[in-house]
Amino acid sequence: MIITLVLLLGTFITAWSALAAPLPSGKPKATWLWDTSLITTTTGRNQIIQFAKNQQISRIYLQVNPDLAKSAYRNMIKTAAGNNIEVYALDGAPKWALPENRGQIASLISWVKTYNASVVTNERFAGIQLDVEPYLLPEWSSDQSGTAQKWLDSLTYFHDETKKAPALSTSAALPFWLDSVPLSSGVALGEDLIAKLDEVALMSYRDEGNAIADLVKEELAWGDKYGKKVWLSLETNPVPDTPYITFYEKGRAEMDKQMARVDELVKAHPSYAGIAVHDYTGWRDLKN
Repeated sequence: MIITLVLLLGTFITAWSALAAPLPSGKPKATWLWDTSLITTTTGRNQIIQFAKNQQISRIYLQVNPDLAKSAYRNMIKTAAGNNIEVYALDGAPKWALPENRGQIASLISWVKTYNASVVTNERFAGIQLDVEPYLLPEWSSDQSGTAQKWLDSLTYFHDETKKAPALSTSAALPFWLDSVPLSSGVALGEDLIAKLDEVALMSYRDEGNAIADLVKEELAWGDKYGKKVWLSLETNPVPDTPYITFYEKGRAEMDKQMARVDELVKAHPSYAGIAVHDYTGWRDLKN
């Protein structure tokens, strides 16, 4: 019994303490953290930071929950900063792309800036990322061109308001296929969004490095053209209908291998910023 317990404990510790290799290019890694209940305790925060250190993560996109005590964000960001990890505020919903819901964007920006003004430097958010996916709305099917333009207009508003003093960095999570969505101007939606924002995180969800690199050629070229940063992203949560877009079944070792592969393939692009993994809990629970 004692031997069994020791072996089980050793397996658990190894899963949490094993150090992942950095990306060959030296570019950073990032992750998303949606479950804000995990930052409300010292134990939860320490587990997140230890995992981030083990996986060479230097940025966390942390969802904003206005109902959460601000002390939870202060403690989380301060702990992250002490370990050279920056934190971006994260929020969004499909309807935020529509002009009648722009107030939600304004409220997020206001909350983040008010919060930042109330805390010391090492407790502040470094930027804001929006995750707005209006292609999930019925309007996308009935009026793709019009909805795409509204999406661009809303993210332009987000960028312009966020850059007002005190300015913060702007980011958006975007699908890789916006290079095939033309606006009425004839320009692809993806190009206009990359040109406007400080950076984007592409949901380049595939489970093979060559396939990922192939998906993001246009976006990296636009990033190069406009001097913007482009993150590539991987999925770890189960997607039963399309298992080839996630590493849920292949596991962490294979994801690390393919992460290194795509990093080698795209590292020559000045716009290439690094690799983000969706999301913290999926990555944490990924089989070894």
